[in-house]
Amino acid sequence: MEERGRDPGGFIRRFFKEIFGGKYSSFYTPRAENNYMGMFKLTWKPTTTFKLNYTFGFSASVNQNTRSLQITLEYVEPGPGYQYEFQNILQNANVYSHINLNHQIAVTHTLSEKTFYELNFSRYFTRLRSDANGLDWRSYKEPRDVPQLPPYYYNTESDTIRLIPGDGFYDTGNPFTWHDHSAVEYTIKGDLTHFFSERNKFKTGFEMTFQRLRFVDIYQPWVPPMGLNNDLYEVSPAFGAFYAQDNITFSGMILNFGLRFDYWFPGKFVDDAVRNPQVVTISDEARERYFRETYNFFGRRWKGRLSPRLGISHPISDNQTLFFSYGHFSKRPRPQFVYAKLNPVTARSTFQKFGNPNLNPETTVAYELGLRNQLSENDVLTVTAYYKDIFDYVTTRQARITIAGQLGRSYITYVNLDYARSRGIEVEYKKRVGRWLRATLSGSYSIATGKSSSPDEGVLAIRGEIYENIKETYLVWDRPIQASAIFNFYVDKGKGIFGFGKGILDNFNLYLRAFYQSGRRYTPYYFTGDTLSNGKPVYVPDLRNRYSKVGKPWFWVDLTFEKYIKFGGLEFTFLIEVTNLFDNKNSQIINPVTGRAYEFGDPTPVEWNDPLYPELQAPVDPFPFNPARYLPQRNVKLGLSVRF
Repeated sequence: MEERGRDPGGFIRRFFKEIFGGKYSSFYTPRAENNYMGMFKLTWKPTTTFKLNYTFGFSASVNQNTRSLQITLEYVEPGPGYQYEFQNILQNANVYSHINLNHQIAVTHTLSEKTFYELNFSRYFTRLRSDANGLDWRSYKEPRDVPQLPPYYYNTESDTIRLIPGDGFYDTGNPFTWHDHSAVEYTIKGDLTHFFSERNKFKTGFEMTFQRLRFVDIYQPWVPPMGLNNDLYEVSPAFGAFYAQDNITFSGMILNFGLRFDYWFPGKFVDDAVRNPQVVTISDEARERYFRETYNFFGRRWKGRLSPRLGISHPISDNQTLFFSYGHFSKRPRPQFVYAKLNPVTARSTFQKFGNPNLNPETTVAYELGLRNQLSENDVLTVTAYYKDIFDYVTTRQARITIAGQLGRSYITYVNLDYARSRGIEVEYKKRVGRWLRATLSGSYSIATGKSSSPDEGVLAIRGEIYENIKETYLVWDRPIQASAIFNFYVDKGKGIFGFGKGILDNFNLYLRAFYQSGRRYTPYYFTGDTLSNGKPVYVPDLRNRYSKVGKPWFWVDLTFEKYIKFGGLEFTFLIEVTNLFDNKNSQIINPVTGRAYEFGDPTPVEWNDPLYPELQAPVDPFPFNPARYLPQRNVKLGLSVRF
């Protein structure tokens, strides 16, 4: 841990100081949103058959956007990043400092007219720190909402006088979490390509990654000795893949088929936890299953999975092509699902979700069938239908173990029990008119259903806060309808618009994009017919129809205009970029009574603090006027670039 005291973005500050020296180290965060990036590339080509590339990439950001740390979400759309409850003391709110460094060496060597190989060596480092504007976790204070001064009082029905509580916004203290995680990855990747003939291309390769991950997460740090809940671990997993694929063309048909083998070593941390009898959340049965379902390689346990892939493209007429694809895709579980609280020394909390060392990677089986129609040399219409099955979907469940001489203990862990599926149809039309217009119209309709939208739903069912599903329901990330229209206009120099305005209304590019999407899914609330003592109508959730409603749809138009001017041997580009051109209000936080963002006067759920019926007993929530309840409003950027 670092010394106490404030040092916002401290580790990034030290990085800047090492590169630029102390002169610039105090100027790297002048704004609320600070982003830096850079790239350096060097190429050496001693012969026509050998090429060596070195690339260095760097990016850093410092902001107060909570989306930076929403790492526990699986498929669920991240919520707004604005720290609404801390808006009066943003100097005490969490700051998110993120840095990425990537070194890469790539070798391309042609062995013959038919064979070449590629080798890639890389080192990637990332670190994300979330702290209260640089405050060390040991200096955190519990946040408090202080009643206003001068105080206001109200009379109760019993003729007693009570103090009106605060406004729901914190006036002192710090946020509820302190977090720091970092990862270093060393990756070796190799590909070999051989052309057996002009119609047969074979490719095989491998990828091996060795990772070191450090994770520190402290919840309510002001609770001694190390927060109400905490988790600390350092792990060194390894993962990679071997693959082979063949591309064959004959009689106009293109056939792609291949096989991929993915492997995963959870690492010594997991192997030791399984062998350690002090880790009581791993039962004897689970230990036996771990060794039975994993394989040994020089003392380390690993899992593997084969994934077939197939793709076919076949012309059915001069202007129509039918295509089909099928494939299995594997995704490793998130680190916290595997490693959380497996360290019996550091993992202490009053409520816990324990990692499962025997989790399997999630598997998606995807099918796609489509028809591409070449209506003319300037018009293409494509229709695609798809179906995706997701197996070994991670959820949570309650487990119970019995320790000799003690009563049985219950705990919550992650398991591969759920599933999900998504199916839909997509239509895309592309139009070209000379050089001056490119247009793309696309639309899709899809449905995503499953047993649960996120692993945490299992915990909520255990607590009785929601009903446990026995059938498929809509998933929270399901957005049934999506459509977009993209237009790109370009007028050459000296042409003008339809011949008019030559020399002025020429040599420019205009980009327009209109986007429409179904709103967010939500669980509807219904009126019970009752009212509270203050007259507020009681609206409660329809828990048996979770996520059955779709919120108000999203719609916006973006515009980008670029004008190119040559003067004095220099090339100038004048830029105007407008997002959300018509300033549409797109609901991001849904009022489940109305299906859109809250506006004054709307009915609200019983647990919301309605300004028409304000809460009078502490603690209270802020009124639902969070500015982040809508997506960003119209934004206009002006720019000028010079090329010489």
